Amino acid sequence: MAGERVTKAAAKRDDYTRLQNLNALFSVIGSVSTREETLQLQRTLSFMRENDEGSQMSMKSFEHCIEQVVRFHFPQKRGFHFTHWNARSRSIDLLWVRASILDFVQSFNGTNRGLLLVSGLRESLKVGKRWTSRKEREYQELRFFIEELVLKNARQELDLSVLFF
Repeated sequence: MAGERVTKAAAKRDDYTRLQNLNALFSVIGSVSTREETLQLQRTLSFMRENDEGSQMSMKSFEHCIEQVVRFHFPQKRGFHFTHWNARSRSIDLLWVRASILDFVQSFNGTNRGLLLVSGLRESLKVGKRWTSRKEREYQELRFFIEELVLKNARQELDLSVLFF
């Protein structure tokens, strides 16, 4: 019964799934964490999901957990600058997206390396229960728009990655 509940919850796109995806992505893109440590964090996130009645965390809790996952995988890189943009909490009108992304890119001034984490983009576009081909096209166009903004406006010497999760 418990395994069944976890499987159903894992199929959903909720904050815990986003955190687990971020944990898994970091484990393959240069994290200092071992495979066992990454699995332990996955289990911890699963435990948190099982003991939380809602699928969405408060914004403050979600931001805190993202910071903890980043610091878990990159502990000695205190100068490692990252910014999280939760698209569910902001307008996705192109003018607002542009302004937000430019603010985030500017926040990396004074650093040589950084990571822009983008979450909730797909959910912010979803209206109704179905994900249509039109929504998929809008999502891909918005992702491309964000990536292009970052490329055009980041300093050339800045090693800046954009990660959608």
